[in-house]
Amino acid sequence: MVIKVIDRTLPNVPQSLEDFFDQNPEICENNVHLTSTPHLPLKRDGVLFLTQRRQATSDIRENPAVQIIGSHAAMTCHIVIMRHTESHVASLGHFDNFSCWQFGEENSAHKEGIKTMIEEIEYLSQGDLDKGHIQVSVFGGYTDPRGDAKQNSMSLLKAFQESDTTLEIVYFCVGPYNTCQDKDGNNTAVLIGVAIDLRSQIIFPASFPWNNFEDFSTQLQDRFLRRTGQGSILKDEEYCKTKNSTFKPKALRNLNTYKNLQKSLGEAQQDENKKPTLKSYTFGEKLKPALMQDNSMSKEFKAMQMKESSKYLPGVSLKPVRK
Repeated sequence: MVIKVIDRTLPNVPQSLEDFFDQNPEICENNVHLTSTPHLPLKRDGVLFLTQRRQATSDIRENPAVQIIGSHAAMTCHIVIMRHTESHVASLGHFDNFSCWQFGEENSAHKEGIKTMIEEIEYLSQGDLDKGHIQVSVFGGYTDPRGDAKQNSMSLLKAFQESDTTLEIVYFCVGPYNTCQDKDGNNTAVLIGVAIDLRSQIIFPASFPWNNFEDFSTQLQDRFLRRTGQGSILKDEEYCKTKNSTFKPKALRNLNTYKNLQKSLGEAQQDENKKPTLKSYTFGEKLKPALMQDNSMSKEFKAMQMKESSKYLPGVSLKPVRK
């Protein structure tokens, strides 16, 4: 529909990221300001952390237990944060390459994910919806050797343009604005992670020191203990952080690809059910040779099957012995 930068409307999506940045210097300034801000280490309390391919929407008026939403490790992935300027409802999605564009633009999880984020914000905003508008910011996508991140960035811009809702872009911190060099001279991302404070509505660079292998292991242990009725390790507040939220964290899935996969699995199951059942033979009954109809088998498999078949003698018609 419409992409806005401040009060300026973008009539169409630029052909490249370079053109987009050239046409919108305000976004470039915002990007530079954000990446020059130190990362803030966050404690676990009050933070809803989302991993790759996850999305969640939260309203602090509805659920005060979630005060901050954040994510990290967006190298070629992209973290999208949306907020309503009046209701302060916020939504975050962590989009990766695999679920977004590698099956073609028409099978993009970007479109479905962006649509879900907008719909959830509009639902929770209710009476405040017309008093404000939705702002969107994008983070991640450093300049990688294969150019995967750039394609991810452009796919997101197209998804914004094709949305039915007017979106104002505040940050688009990708590509050159999220790229630095490591000690070996290789490109790497500037941002470790980002988060939004639901009270102040400030978006800031964030790190999650507790989100490590040890913490992941603890979460798995806690989940196992709870499911088996053996108690728990983590506090109930941490485990049920989104209990009072209308919209729980969910997976960002490439719907078209997922549906095609389910369809193919269903067809395979139907073919399996259509296979003829094996007939039981009585002694002395003439056997029919098996016909090999699958021409797609490899030579090695055919040779192995022939070797297996040679272990059995062909059926022989025996005549009764006369006394």
